[in-house]
Amino acid sequence: MENADALDQEACYRAVLTRDARFDGRFFGCVKTTGIYCRPVCPARTP
Repeated sequence: MENADALDQEACYRAVLTRDARFDGRFFGCVKTTGIYCRPVCPARTP
């Protein structure tokens, strides 16, 4: 991934909040305590 394609934390969190499909496959979110990983389009409750 080139620097121009790098994702910042705010952009990723906005993608999770809005379930933005454009970010699907670009990153995964995880919950360390449960070991659960989700894609940005996951319908789970937003942290």
